[in-house]
Amino acid sequence: MFDETLYEAAKIIFAFISNWAKLAVTLVRLKQFRGAVDAARKANIATTWKEVCFACVDEEEFRLAEIWVLTSLDM
Repeated sequence: MFDETLYEAAKIIFAFISNWAKLAVTLVRLKQFRGAVDAARKANIATTWKEVCFACVDEEEFRLAEIWVLTSLDM
């Protein structure tokens, strides 16, 4: 679903199977940054966090990007 850009369907599937990393990336594509940050936190994978952070900065969601900085200090 994700590869076919069916992001809403991919979102449902990734949430159902608890694939937090893929869900975070999917939510970034849907511009649902708050959910992407929450999913990235659950995934706890540095590359996922990085992608979400850069997407937040690109969209000027600086408060959400700051969450990554604060969380990465705990890693």
